[in-house]
Order: sequence, then structure tokens, then C-alpha cells
Amino acid sequence: MGNKKFNIFFITEKLNELNLDYVKKTGAILILRNIDKYKNKELKKFSKNCSKRNINLFIPNNIKTLFFLNSDSFYISAHNKKPFKHLKKIKPNIKILGSAHNFLEIRRKIEQGCDYIVLSRIFETSDKNKKGHLGTLKFNLLTRKFAKKFIALGGINERRFKLLKLLNIFGCVMLSDKKKAGKYLPAFLKNKF
Repeated sequence: MGNKKFNIFFITEKLNELNLDYVKKTGAILILRNIDKYKNKELKKFSKNCSKRNINLFIPNNIKTLFFLNSDSFYISAHNKKPFKHLKKIKPNIKILGSAHNFLEIRRKIEQGCDYIVLSRIFETSDKNKKGHLGTLKFNLLTRKFAKKFIALGGINERRFKLLKLLNIFGCVMLSDKKKAGKYLPAFLKNKF
């Protein structure tokens, strides 16, 4: 991590799940998933609330919604294989973030035009349906082959947060702590801000 700017990302699937003032306080960046269940009016209101607080919001997998919200931040899930490189010609300032779990998916995200890649799972998680994790060594071996900004996801807690210093990363994604957003600022994040 060094002296480089370190970014915290929150992934959310529910518009009312987060306290946006908390998100602003942490300086976090939001990744919105599963937007199809929301009406355009709800998404527009959420996007405006984020903009008012200078919160960067990544819109997932849907170009129509990206343009409707006039956003310059686009998220491509690991399972999305559609080409999106052309977006750079239409919106030159666009930032494209993609998710990957292995070497092949990293290559696909680069071909799709991603500037940033969320690589998971770095650490073991409590999710019984998800087996295996990369660990710091395999994570570093995978990422050093590519000239992209990587973001770590999976199993990051207070104890493991310190291990992120061993990685050449742009930031990390928090899942469990954002569910408590607004009730407290995790102690290991207080020292970061």
C-alpha cells in the first residue's frame, strides 16, 4: 500500500442499505449491483444523493442505465462477457471496473476495457458455498503480470486488513462492515482516515 492513495469500496445491492453520510466519511466508493429490480426514478434519486455527497457510484452491467444516470463509472461483473471497450470512445472519461477470480477472467476484463479489477477471494470467508481463496502470495503472482489497478475482495477483517500492506493494490472491497454502516466506523478504518 505504501504512500499511495488507498481506496475503500462498498458493494451494495439495496439502495437503502447504506448510510451515505457514513460512506462519505470513509471516502468509500460504491459499487451498485442488481439494479434491474429498481425503477429508473429510484436509481436517479440514489445517484443524485451520491453526487451531492461526492460519492463515486459504479453502475453495473447496463449501458442504458449508465447513460440514463449520466455516470462515468461502470462496473462489469465477473460473469458478464460482453465487450465494453467501445465505451471509451463514447465516454472518454469513463472509469471501468471489473470483477475477476482467476487469470482467464483478468484477461477478459482487460479485453473489456477495465481500468480497475476487483480480484477475489483474497482470504477465506465464512460463506460455506464458496470454497478456496487466493492468499497474499497467489494474489501478488496473479496481479504482477498486468499493468492494471487491482482491488482486493474477500474475507477482509481487522486482523487481515494489516496483511493488505503486502499487496500492490489500489484498494479493497468491504462487504460485512458496510452492512453496519452508520452505526460505527470500524476501528481499523479509523486509523486509515
